[in-house]
Amino acid sequence: MKTINEHNYVLIMAGGSGSRLYPRSTDMLPKQFQQIVGDNTLIEQAYNRARKIVDDNHIYISSNHRYIDLIKKHLPNIPIENYITEPVKRNTGPAIALATALIFKKDPDAIITAVHSDHLVIKTDEYVKAIKTGIKVVEENSKYILCVGITPTSAHTGLGYIEKNEKFAKVDGYIVYDTKRFVEKPNLELAKQYVSSGNFFWNAGYFVWQAKHFLSELKKYGPQIYNGVIKISKTKGSNDYSDILDNEFVKFEDISIDNLIMEKTSNLLVLPVDIGWSDVGSWDVVADMVKIQDKDIDGNYTEGTVINIDTHNTIVLSHDASRVVATIGLDNYIIVTTEEAIVIVPRGRSEDVKKIVSELNIKKI
Repeated sequence: MKTINEHNYVLIMAGGSGSRLYPRSTDMLPKQFQQIVGDNTLIEQAYNRARKIVDDNHIYISSNHRYIDLIKKHLPNIPIENYITEPVKRNTGPAIALATALIFKKDPDAIITAVHSDHLVIKTDEYVKAIKTGIKVVEENSKYILCVGITPTSAHTGLGYIEKNEKFAKVDGYIVYDTKRFVEKPNLELAKQYVSSGNFFWNAGYFVWQAKHFLSELKKYGPQIYNGVIKISKTKGSNDYSDILDNEFVKFEDISIDNLIMEKTSNLLVLPVDIGWSDVGSWDVVADMVKIQDKDIDGNYTEGTVINIDTHNTIVLSHDASRVVATIGLDNYIIVTTEEAIVIVPRGRSEDVKKIVSELNIKKI
């Protein structure tokens, strides 16, 4: 067994759509199923990290019905009964609440680590060590929820922040803090202040909790969702499960786990770490990951058949080597192609790619 004890579980959230990585990431094939960086898809990388913490039968997948066949293709070793699917998208709050209720039904002593399937973690060993430390903290302090805080490397305006409070404990070389507050995505000036203060960490959305305590907090702060997931969980294994799931889940509010519980609970800890983390949230982030040695003399990086003339600091990711992508006189651009689309965006503006997806939805293209 890789687990610290038999009651540990890892819940991989795999229902996101990743609209900011269009055109590679689409609603039908989101970024977690893409090979963005490295030899494996992001969801395969998340699974490989999880199995260093728990065995396959203690890894659960939370996703939308439509992605189940994709997940099975990428993660064939996960038992079918460990797939928890929602019939409609309702954000991370209801999805995590349902998964926690179902795991709790199976194991009332369960401790759950919730992570995302579409993130990049370069320092895998440090990640595993940190998660195991977080589990140990929650085992010894079951009335607390622990969040993993990422030591910021820049004044990022596309991420939420966690402000630390007083020191709570020192465990396995890590200092764990009480949290002061969660902060939504700040403007650039505020982000700079947060980073320079040394008191703020990026919110990666990685949490550790005892299932029983989580459900008690859910009952307090989201009673409608609590009643619904308990009702659903009671029918698990029966012929009524699918109907009850469909009927109850659609009633839930579309709300993140941060808004549902984390911003309200009084017993919240933060474990700051440096694990080489990225949410791979935009093409700018992907461009920044490209190693200097992989660029040409003009600072360009290309995949596919590309001709650059008088072009500098530009990233070209072409899906089809049989087609030529040619640039002239570009500086600081990102170009991404697929069979369906070509996106050309100045570096620094790739967060706006999600506007393209919105426009496509409006025009029903």
